[in-house]
Amino acid sequence: MPTEGRTYGSWELVFPEDEERPTTGYDRFAIRHSFDFEDEIEVFDVSEEFDTAEGLLRYRAQDLGDDEKARAIIAEGVREYLAAAYQQMLWDPKSKLDIEQELDDLFLERDWTSFVSREDLKPPEVRLSDVELLDRTDTDECLVRFHHVNGEKSGYEIEFVDIKKGRLTVRKNAYSALRSAVPAFRGDQLPFVYNALQKSINAFADPVL
Repeated sequence: MPTEGRTYGSWELVFPEDEERPTTGYDRFAIRHSFDFEDEIEVFDVSEEFDTAEGLLRYRAQDLGDDEKARAIIAEGVREYLAAAYQQMLWDPKSKLDIEQELDDLFLERDWTSFVSREDLKPPEVRLSDVELLDRTDTDECLVRFHHVNGEKSGYEIEFVDIKKGRLTVRKNAYSALRSAVPAFRGDQLPFVYNALQKSINAFADPVL
């Protein structure tokens, strides 16, 4: 997002001292180390971030001209808008953003495909394999571990699976493990990942938990 900081107030998290820190499950489950206690994590309101980026792009797309300087400013607005949109889709389980439709509305009659193509807006391909159910973590939940390939990045991730009346359902809400500070997937990739995991779990004839 903005190179000089967020567009509004944000907060800094201070981790506890070494002796007060809990252990992580990275090594236990052999999954990607998404972040550790030495990392800096920024806390901000993704909805407000998106609203700010949307408002700025609307002004730039509708009011600025077509000279080189104006186009550079609009292109920057598009990049910030997309970053904010993907953040919102990552953190807000109820997000129903249709970015193509949104850009049509923001640009009105102006062609936005010279700034980002429709092809570039398609979610990057993700491949999943080695889906494995792990032990229960509570009476009504367990974990699923899986391997993923996402572009040049690959590794193992885990996700919560809710258990209700014997049915196993991949968790998609705000408490999903995949909605993390350093995510493995972009916000628009999550629906595919969730659906692929659910299909794999449904294929288990008699899961042992």
